[in-house]
Amino acid sequence: MQLADLRFRETLPIFVAAGLILGCQSAPPVTEGYPHQLSLQEKTRAEVLACAGPPLQERQEGGATVLRYYREAPLLEESMVSSKTSRPTVHHGCWATVVLREERVEGVHYRFVPSSVDASNDCEAIFARCPE
Repeated sequence: MQLADLRFRETLPIFVAAGLILGCQSAPPVTEGYPHQLSLQEKTRAEVLACAGPPLQERQEGGATVLRYYREAPLLEESMVSSKTSRPTVHHGCWATVVLREERVEGVHYRFVPSSVDASNDCEAIFARCPE
């Protein structure tokens, strides 16, 4: 019985450490299923340009046209108020990619920068003027 008790005491810290490490990790933010992202489906290129403006980048990939937009968080959003002071938070933004086939939206993809921060509000703001 003493050998089993000794082995338990030796392995317990390993399991506790593994539990703490795994428990402190969080899942990446969700990048699909936002209202403006979904409402752009099947819209024409002209409709997207009218409400979102010109993209930072436009290129052809095979039979698709890819429009790339980027929006950074406002500076005030990047500081957190805490007890009479403020402290900086992570600088973040969002890349939105609109994929067009035959002049119609086939898909809209968001990529948060950094990927650990939910910057969906920044991506949704790109398309805020687009009717739902």
